[in-house]
Amino acid sequence: MKTFTLPINGIDYACIEAGSGPLVLFMHGTFGGKQLLVPQVDHLSRWFRCVAFDWPGHGESGYKAGGWTVDDLIPAVPAIIDALGEDSAFLCGVSQGGAVSMRVALAYPEKVRGLVNMCAGPGGPPPQAATPLDNFATLLAEETDETVRRKATEEFVTRVFHDPAFATRAPDRSEMEINLILNHPRESVKFLPGVPKSYVLLTNERLASISCPALIIWAEYENRPGLGAELASVIPDSELIIVKDAGHHVNLDQPEATSQAIEQFLCKHI
Repeated sequence: MKTFTLPINGIDYACIEAGSGPLVLFMHGTFGGKQLLVPQVDHLSRWFRCVAFDWPGHGESGYKAGGWTVDDLIPAVPAIIDALGEDSAFLCGVSQGGAVSMRVALAYPEKVRGLVNMCAGPGGPPPQAATPLDNFATLLAEETDETVRRKATEEFVTRVFHDPAFATRAPDRSEMEINLILNHPRESVKFLPGVPKSYVLLTNERLASISCPALIIWAEYENRPGLGAELASVIPDSELIIVKDAGHHVNLDQPEATSQAIEQFLCKHI
């Protein structure tokens, strides 16, 4: 797996790549990172050119001082496709990655061969969810006691991202995710909740305009249990898969089941 950086619209995007064939872009969620998508990159690179990257302010990517919104990220995706020397790509996104992907499919339909949405809704978080995101980002940015930062991160990811048994069932993956979050730059982490808070709701009418094939991967323990089925009912050429024993970060909770579902979808549409 090779690593490299792409300068896109004034921001350096840190990337990993493996495989050859049709291009598949993997995009993580808020507070996540490209490393969380390595199981999918590894699995699918046998047949596809797989690229995952860190969103601005996450991991090793740069960011815009003062913050950024989803409107900064939407045009970055087709620019990444162009920078990779391709005309189009399959977009596979978790949470924020899926939310951006849906909007890219609407704004740049010629760039999107297919869409895999993993636990991404059409709108931003409600106030009762947005406030904890802000509080967690502030703690990551300002707390000087590393024991407190780690404990808060463990509690946050357990409550928000995963099925109840994840930490004990997959301790290595759990520890990897916690360490990844703790290593985001303190200078940028406070801005991360600004992206989901900037989403303008995609109405059913807008979702019905998505013209590419779509796979909706939803998790048994997603805190919006019926939303995946709602999305699949309004996106025209779409199918829905519910992954058991998984939470919001479905691809990390159940990497094999998620990778196999994506593989089957992609192979139908190449």
